[in-house]
Amino acid sequence: MKVTQLECLAPRLSGNALELGYVARSAAATVHRFTEVVELPGGLAHVPPAQLDRVLRLLSLAASLSYFKAFAPATIAVPDGLTVIERRFLSGLTRHGMGEFAFVNGLPEVLDTTILAPGLAGSDEPAPEPGDPRRALVAVGGGKDSIVSIEALRVAGLEVGLFSVNSYAPIAGTASVAGFPLVSAHRRLDPQLFRLNDAGAPNGHVPVTAVNSILAVLTAMALGYDTVVFSNEASSSFGNVSWQGQTINHQWSKGIEFERSLRDSLPEGAPQYLSLLRPLTELRIARRFAQHERYHGVFTSCNRAFRLQRAERTSWCTDCPKCRFVFLMLGPFLSRAALLQIFGGQDMFADDRQLAGFLELLGARGTKPFECVGEPDECRVALDLLREHPEWRDHPFLTRSELADVDATPAEREAAFAFREDEHLLPPRLEAIAREI
Repeated sequence: MKVTQLECLAPRLSGNALELGYVARSAAATVHRFTEVVELPGGLAHVPPAQLDRVLRLLSLAASLSYFKAFAPATIAVPDGLTVIERRFLSGLTRHGMGEFAFVNGLPEVLDTTILAPGLAGSDEPAPEPGDPRRALVAVGGGKDSIVSIEALRVAGLEVGLFSVNSYAPIAGTASVAGFPLVSAHRRLDPQLFRLNDAGAPNGHVPVTAVNSILAVLTAMALGYDTVVFSNEASSSFGNVSWQGQTINHQWSKGIEFERSLRDSLPEGAPQYLSLLRPLTELRIARRFAQHERYHGVFTSCNRAFRLQRAERTSWCTDCPKCRFVFLMLGPFLSRAALLQIFGGQDMFADDRQLAGFLELLGARGTKPFECVGEPDECRVALDLLREHPEWRDHPFLTRSELADVDATPAEREAAFAFREDEHLLPPRLEAIAREI
């Protein structure tokens, strides 16, 4: 029986436990009911009801896409209605946040998903811009970027707490080294979704950072933080491929367009949401991270470290776009021995199986990988810096014929470490902190 509509039910909060409900319907009947459960690390009884309801509704909309994708193309229905701001938020998530899913599955209809919801009264104006932060809740994913944010905020003297959705060894290790308190929200998708995927339902990327961002806002509301800090850099806004008249970006929910969308959708009095590293390039961040040596043994960017099955986890698989990208980014700023130690002794440049992947990162073959990796011009600058590095310049990888014409222009080299003046939403104090990175 074909599902034609996914209906978003009103969220239900009891203490720290939150239930998000969805109903998949055919033209004539209910086909599936889903209940997602979220456990928050603090209570929200003290939060003004109107403010809390608005954030919970945003979470329900963002989380719905995990279930929507199993039936796409379908209509998304919100029987309780949407304000203009909420409708705009959901429309952006489906059109841009689901872009990669639509592209990979050949479902262009997803980009223009119909949203059925009565209109609700509500201001079209975003909340007023908050001032400089006092207490910052920093989202931690176990990678280099959040570590750079943590240490920059520490030096600046802000009160810092750490946040994750669920927890894994790299996250716990980062928190342990940082010495700041870590709190975690726990998200459990409805098991029916996995059974549908196993049975052949459409599957693929969803804008999970949107969900994690709103969970961080709710946690900040519960625990009294005035600012939620993510660590998404400038290249998050750089897309992968043009399709159906738009740029498809794997990292859209990490990009500045989503950052603006969520900030505009949050109610007055909610914590401000921002990315500290937004005006910075990957190379500039990698250069600073290379100095934080005490984290080098605990961080990872490899997706294998976050597999659901514990037996399938590893710190670095050394055979994926993210491993290749981090190896390339850190290479110019570390000794050869230090870099190899991070990657378990594996020299990825010496592995012929990785060449095609490096060429994709460099923009010399294929398209930018659908992963959280930086822009091709940054990768070419890193390659040029390796050619000048006394411990890497004689490496056989750098003399391969496939790389003979791959280099960076002077303008690209200058831009690779520039502060992107107009591409951030930082208040003055945080802008000053970011400029010091």
